[in-house]
Amino acid sequence: MRIKTIIVLLMLISVFFAGCIGNDEPVIEENISVIDETPEEVEETPVEETEVVEDIPAVEPRTYTIRMEYYIVQIPKPFEINRGDSVVWRNIQDPKRYLTVVSEDGLWENTTLGYGQTLVYTFNELGTHNFSVIGQPKMSGSIKVN
Repeated sequence: MRIKTIIVLLMLISVFFAGCIGNDEPVIEENISVIDETPEEVEETPVEETEVVEDIPAVEPRTYTIRMEYYIVQIPKPFEINRGDSVVWRNIQDPKRYLTVVSEDGLWENTTLGYGQTLVYTFNELGTHNFSVIGQPKMSGSIKVN
C-alpha cells in the first residue's frame, strides 16, 4: 500500500505542476476588427509672404559731429558711416562769421549757419557724398555711407 500511496502522490504532484505550467503561446482571437488609421486630408495653411524693408538700418543709428573752425573741418579720413546715421555740422568758426554748407550731390539745400548754429542731415542714400563750405576751400569733405 505504501507503493500505491507514493504513486498516487506522484501522480497528484505531476497533475498539480502540469496545471501550474501554462501555455506561453499568444492567444489569437477570431473576431479581430481592423481599424483604418489613414489620416484625413489636412488643408495646408498658406504661408504669408513677408515684405523685406531695406530702409531700416541693421544697427542703431549714430550721430556724428563735424566741427567747422579755424577755416577747416575736422573729420576723419575716410569718413564712413552707416545708412540711417546723422551728421551735424556745427559752426564754431567766429561769432562774426557765417558759413554756408553745400551738398555737392544736392542732398540738402545750401544752409547758412551763424556762430553756434548747426545743420543736421540723416543719410539714407548709399554711396560717397561730398560737401563744402562756400568761400572756404579747406572746409570740404566726403562722407561714405555703407
